[in-house]
Amino acid sequence: MLLNLEKIRTDSFKIKLSDNVLDSFVQNVGEYFSAFERDIDKINPNDAVDIISALAAFMDYFDCKSEWERLTLHVLDVLRKGVNRSFFHKFANFSGMSHVAFAVKDLAIKSPKLEPFLHGINKILLDNLSAYMKKSDSKEFKTSGNFEVIKGLSGPLGYLLSGDDEQMMDISGQIVDVFIQRSKDIILLGQNIPGWHYYPSKTEKSFMIEEAINGCINYGLSHGMAGSLVTLAMAHKKRIRKEGLYEAIDGLFSEFMKSHYYDDDGIVHWPGRITTEQYVELEAIPQIPRQMSWCYGSVGILRTLYMSSVFMSNEKIEQFALAELLKIAQMDLDKYLLSQPIVCHGYVGTAAILDLMYQDTRKTEFLNKVLEMIYISISYSIDRFFEAEKQMASERSIASRASLHNHLEGYNGIIQTILSMIKGKPTGNDRRLLIV
Repeated sequence: MLLNLEKIRTDSFKIKLSDNVLDSFVQNVGEYFSAFERDIDKINPNDAVDIISALAAFMDYFDCKSEWERLTLHVLDVLRKGVNRSFFHKFANFSGMSHVAFAVKDLAIKSPKLEPFLHGINKILLDNLSAYMKKSDSKEFKTSGNFEVIKGLSGPLGYLLSGDDEQMMDISGQIVDVFIQRSKDIILLGQNIPGWHYYPSKTEKSFMIEEAINGCINYGLSHGMAGSLVTLAMAHKKRIRKEGLYEAIDGLFSEFMKSHYYDDDGIVHWPGRITTEQYVELEAIPQIPRQMSWCYGSVGILRTLYMSSVFMSNEKIEQFALAELLKIAQMDLDKYLLSQPIVCHGYVGTAAILDLMYQDTRKTEFLNKVLEMIYISISYSIDRFFEAEKQMASERSIASRASLHNHLEGYNGIIQTILSMIKGKPTGNDRRLLIV
């Protein structure tokens, strides 16, 4: 066995689990690392990034340091070869170089001798960003959804702001400049539209029902304006001062405050992604209850509103976000409309947000809901997870995206996120999700 499972059982966690639930979690962790070791020669570079973050997270539970180093060096070699082959998509926060940077930074904190490797990763990321920013005057640049978290600029901006390197701060400033320009309204269909309006890519169109011939407005954290809001507020906290920065942040606050609606239970929601026609009220926006998830749901948006308002000392927005999150924490779990334990749009991603709210406020309503979602998520062994994902995909007539190692939609994210919550220590993945 790679890990000392008894050491996990006896650790002094900040969140206490019942003995049987803790035993299940320990068993799940053991199964994950056994599966990783069994197929270690089959992992690809994308797997390697998230495995690295898992090795960093669970390092303290390896009795044999040389064994941990052997596994880590093997995975780092897979990652290095992928980087050298330009395997990772430019600067993207998911399957890109800022994703790699977040993972390697967590590992370098645990093993400082990896600092030179981290510097090399940072250089590639900065080179990719520098090349991309040279296109910022083009029409295509200004009308694409390139400000969002998954593949856009909000993700790497969140990473760059975590350091003090001169070049990192310089490119952070360039991105902030682009976001300030993006925040200015445009005229479309004869009306004022937020400059965050964009035309969806071919890939995004393939997932859309609407044609969106006049483009979209997107409120979600994963693909919308919420990532830009929180990273601009982070930049302000970092003492980046640009003309128009405060106005850009205030404009985003105003947009979120005027666009929300309430369901029959008095729970707040945002429209998600809507067409320009819907935005200017030429077409109706369905005001329906939506999933309480990280990617598009109210919990992700409210967390960014809460963080941003704290950074900006905006007490009105802070109190609004806190009050609405408390209402969500107190509602029945079946009304969260979640069906998976995963990070992206499942229980552990939502639990991670509410756990951070608990750490910030010490309000037990958050902790109670966190425990409820942790218990459900731990009930998924690897076998049950894959079977449930396969069944769900079949019912929806879609291809299953279940994965052992993918942090966002796989089992890796489940065990890592649960560990970070019960230890009370946010990780690079939480920062990558822009929730801390």
